Amino acid sequence: MAKKSDEVCGFLPKIDAQSPQGTLGRLKLSDLKPTQNAVGMDEVNVKVAKIKEKSDSALEDYLLPRTVPVIIGNGGQFYLIDHHHLSVSLWRAKGDMEVPVLVTRNWNSIAGKHFWKTMAANNWVYPFDAMGAGPNNPSTLKQHVKDLDNDLYRSLSWLVREGYGYVKDPNNAIFAEFKWGSFFRTRVIFAEQLTCKKNCMEMTLEDIRQADPDDYDEKIGWARYLASSPEAAGLPGFVGRSG
Repeated sequence: MAKKSDEVCGFLPKIDAQSPQGTLGRLKLSDLKPTQNAVGMDEVNVKVAKIKEKSDSALEDYLLPRTVPVIIGNGGQFYLIDHHHLSVSLWRAKGDMEVPVLVTRNWNSIAGKHFWKTMAANNWVYPFDAMGAGPNNPSTLKQHVKDLDNDLYRSLSWLVREGYGYVKDPNNAIFAEFKWGSFFRTRVIFAEQLTCKKNCMEMTLEDIRQADPDDYDEKIGWARYLASSPEAAGLPGFVGRSG
């Protein structure tokens, strides 16, 4: 018999404020508080389409190797420090389902500025908005994965990585794509961004590709060139040019 969506990963224990570090369990998506304000919606849209095609048993198999790492702190709240794109994609595809999580740290005794200073010291918070402005007070962080904004340059960094413009460095993986996004933000400007009249923040790369394919191809090629240039040396996963 097929599982119901709310039974996916139901064999895992429920995580609570007292769950110790290293505990593998489950939480609802609505329990997870983001540690960044934006995602690349192009990547999200691709993930949503793939998730919708999966049966619940296939979804369980898909999720278990992609366990969401969480920090418990600030009075029993659960902060995801990776897999924001996966989480918002699951919300859009399946609603408020339970997902497998791993307690990376239980800092429930730490709160307020002390909590956020500790998070920042571990590079587990990205206090910038979707336009790259910041750092901002962590009180401005989104409170739910469904509210994450769209960052076009986070999408661009993902697309360049998918084309092997750089690699995901396991030693510096968290927020690496945002660092690449910041690099591209001042160097790659699409014509559609200059003529946009409304809902500009919601614009995706796919929107640009459909509206102006020639400009899209030119700017994507330029981004890939920049990713291998000396200007990008020092960014996480930089591979440069061969030969």
